[in-house]
Amino acid sequence: MGQGVKERILEAAEKLFFERGYEATGIRDIAAAAGVNSAMIHYYFGGKRNLYKELLSSHLDVLASQISRIEAEDEREFIKRFMRLHIEILRKRGPRLAVIMMRELSAKTEVGKELFDGFMADLGEVLGRVISSGKEKGFFRRDLPDRLILVFLIHVDALLAIRFPEVDLDEAVELAYTLFMNGVGE
Repeated sequence: MGQGVKERILEAAEKLFFERGYEATGIRDIAAAAGVNSAMIHYYFGGKRNLYKELLSSHLDVLASQISRIEAEDEREFIKRFMRLHIEILRKRGPRLAVIMMRELSAKTEVGKELFDGFMADLGEVLGRVISSGKEKGFFRRDLPDRLILVFLIHVDALLAIRFPEVDLDEAVELAYTLFMNGVGE
């Protein structure tokens, strides 16, 4: 029969949050774009803030479910494999959600802070261990905060995935890795 109500709301919200940002997008706007009554947004999500958080966390959930499967001999290899996985996921999901994510991870909004804190609690725990271990072994600069290295990693991946989708995946991973290591490597 087509897309369900919840999926139509998520799709409309993604489009409007991408175009206008969180603050400038209203519940009525999303409801109209999804072809539903605004009460449906409250029914499925409990309001705009929860809708926004669910939209953003859907990307992180996919990434989190796959990151634990990465096997690597050392921290540098782990970073490369993470980059490949992240770039693939970003390219599959499309640029809108990735741009919204980068906007929130870069901003100092309350939602962005919650998102980043949640990210740090889940994915950041695994990546944090890799970064800390890599610093101890001299792979990554010791003078940079782990959080800064993590944010740089995520942004480099997003840049290659979103801004340059025409670049072959293998080449995109190599470019992202080179940029990352030139920025944070010893």
